[in-house]
Amino acid sequence: MHKPLLLTVAGLVAGVASPLQANDFNWDFYGKLDVQALYADANLLRYADEGWQIEAPFSRLGFKADQALTDDLKLIAVYEWQVNGLDDSNKGHRFGSRNTYIGLASNSYGELIFGKNDSKFKKSEGKIDLFNETLADMAQLAPGQDRLENIVSYQSPKLGLWQWSATYQTGASDETAGGYDWSLSYGDAAFKQAPYYLAYARANELNNISADRLLAHALLHESTLGTLSGGLMWQHSEHQTKPLKGNAWLAELQLKRDTIAYKLQFMQDHSRTRHSEEGYSWSVGADYSLSKDLTAYLIGTQLKLETQHDSAAAVGIKWVF
Repeated sequence: MHKPLLLTVAGLVAGVASPLQANDFNWDFYGKLDVQALYADANLLRYADEGWQIEAPFSRLGFKADQALTDDLKLIAVYEWQVNGLDDSNKGHRFGSRNTYIGLASNSYGELIFGKNDSKFKKSEGKIDLFNETLADMAQLAPGQDRLENIVSYQSPKLGLWQWSATYQTGASDETAGGYDWSLSYGDAAFKQAPYYLAYARANELNNISADRLLAHALLHESTLGTLSGGLMWQHSEHQTKPLKGNAWLAELQLKRDTIAYKLQFMQDHSRTRHSEEGYSWSVGADYSLSKDLTAYLIGTQLKLETQHDSAAAVGIKWVF
């Protein structure tokens, strides 16, 4: 994995020979404000405490900037902070850093960054998780959904509909270092360039997890009732320091009709890497678009393990800016 990265760096550095375009500097603030009322039956679900509560799940504010170095190369930087959660586990640290990195981006050579960011194994999910960044997130059961410190990360430019990416965690991290991952995708997760997205990803001893992931997500049917999409994901996971391993499955369907999206998702995991027992979950929900950036939503989810279970419901409003 080192050779492709070295070749990429060499190509990027070679491009810096052109004069610096000092005036071509861009920056912007962005973020997400999510406020929800939540009720959970027990303390089994991650990101939620038992009983009623007001949450601001994964709300964040970020700053991004780029400076052109040549016509085809720019220096990029991102700095984000998030609300960690209002549950008991975050009482001592309500706020924390999210994606924080610097790097180089080129239309010809791709993007190379260093810092804190989502692993490419995590990003390989595309948009298959209908309840991403909620209490019904696939991370309730599936491991490998990590944001890691001091990683070197590369993403190739799109070659037709193909794209390759990789992550390496350096020894500079105080987390478990030395692991890596890579992913290969075909299509478009947003369904703009193609009505499907296929991906394979491999994590090797990354944050104590080795895993293989295969997924397919596609537009299935369009009619007067709306646009139906669906996806399937399989993942085999193994813990590197504990005798834990097993398979996970995710299946989902979404029907978009005008300003409303109806969601249904099933998740099952036998690896016991996220909970001490095997389990599965059902989640249902609906999003209502009030505007391009403002969405109201409902979520209901149930998590069942071998000897424990939890159910929760939430209503909220989300503003992305």
